[in-house]
Amino acid sequence: MKATNKNLFLLILGFIFLLILPSCTEDPITNSVKTPGSLVVSATTSTYNGQYAPSHVLAIWIESSTGTFVKSLQVNAASRKQYLTNWYKSNSSGNTTDAITGATLSKHGTSNCTWNGKDKSGNDVGDGIYKLCIEFTENNGTGKFVSFTFNKGTVVDMQTPAAKSGISIGSLKWTPN
Repeated sequence: MKATNKNLFLLILGFIFLLILPSCTEDPITNSVKTPGSLVVSATTSTYNGQYAPSHVLAIWIESSTGTFVKSLQVNAASRKQYLTNWYKSNSSGNTTDAITGATLSKHGTSNCTWNGKDKSGNDVGDGIYKLCIEFTENNGTGKFVSFTFNKGTVVDMQTPAAKSGISIGSLKWTPN
C-alpha cells in the first residue's frame, strides 16, 4: 500500500511539473498579449584601444528572454560586420530590415535608437522580458558585448543600468501606448 501511495504521489508531482514547466520556458514572443509601445535607447561606447581604435563596428538589437532574435535596431558595419559575432550568433543572419544602418564608425559616441515592439517581419511581439543587446569591436575579431533586460508590457519600464565593457546606457525606456 505504501508503494502505491508513493507512486501516486510521484505521478501527481510529475503532472504538476509538466503543467508548470512550459510557462517557465515559454518565449514571450508567443504571448497573446501584445501591448503596443516603444523602447527608446541611448547607448555610449568607449574605446578599449583595439587595432583600429577609435574606428569600430556596432550592432544594437533585441532578443527575447529565451534568446530568440527579434530585430536589429542599429548596425554600423559595412565590410566588417562579420566581426559582430554575437549579433550573427543571435540568428540575425545579418538582418537589418528597418534598422538604422551605416558604415564603420570613425569615433566613439552616443547612439540613439527606438524599437516599436515589432519583429523583423513587422509583426507585434508578445509582452514579456526582452534583452537589449549591444556589441562593438575595434578589431578583426570579437569585441565587447553586453545585454540588458527590460519588460515589454502595460507599464513603463525605465532603467539606467551601470556601464559594462565600455558600453554605458544613458536611458533604456519602454513606454506603452
